[in-house]
Amino acid sequence: MPELSVTSSSRVAPLPRTEWIKVARHLPTKSFFDATLSVSSTLSWYFDAIECALSEIFASEGSDVNVCIIGHSIGGWVARAYLGGLSGSSSAVYRLAQEQCTSLITLGTPQISPSDALVDQTRGLLQEVERSEACSPQSLLEEKGIEITCVCSSSLEGKFLTTNFEQLIAASSYFPLLGKLGNTVGDGIVPIDLAFLDEPARRVNVQKCSVTDSPIRHAHVLPTPWNLYDGYAPSIKLPDEFKWYGSEGVIGEWAKYV
Repeated sequence: MPELSVTSSSRVAPLPRTEWIKVARHLPTKSFFDATLSVSSTLSWYFDAIECALSEIFASEGSDVNVCIIGHSIGGWVARAYLGGLSGSSSAVYRLAQEQCTSLITLGTPQISPSDALVDQTRGLLQEVERSEACSPQSLLEEKGIEITCVCSSSLEGKFLTTNFEQLIAASSYFPLLGKLGNTVGDGIVPIDLAFLDEPARRVNVQKCSVTDSPIRHAHVLPTPWNLYDGYAPSIKLPDEFKWYGSEGVIGEWAKYV
């Protein structure tokens, strides 16, 4: 990501796809069926990965370095839950992150789980984050000095009555999340109606790649069947014309808020 080269150091949270299997142990529980899963217990492995990346940054750059957390898709609201204290962590890394994190940028993140959605796909997890005052943009800014920037694409309209395959895929994703479809746009997976938080969070609606004028999609890769036993197996890369939030000509729309 050349447009982020001004940053002194960066780390990716170690989250192989096989880690998601850990969610499966909650499937046969009453909390799962009631959509009342606990963030701290269900996503502890995710929070551990965040702290692993943060600890490497602090070790490399020092304890006085300013930190920006960038979360894609679910990673955006999981990071907000972490910063808001829902992880239940009391580690030295967590305490330092509370002091040194200055910004959170979410890319194609569903921030809301509406009551009229066809199904709560997070089984209560996102609703817990929504209910937590400590996770609100106002609280994070006023109490911890953390600015939130929500980034989402409005490039792809969801339609069922169409021969356009991408519009069909978008509709099949938007509809259960919103419980409605009319004139809904988003990044092909996440509808823009759910991607923005209230002020003082910043909203960035990216519509086209400034280099190719291509629509901006949720991702530029697909998971591979090999991930069932190798979480680090390379993803299936989509053609170059498939631009996403991390593509050249798109990063500049949000990197200035790091």
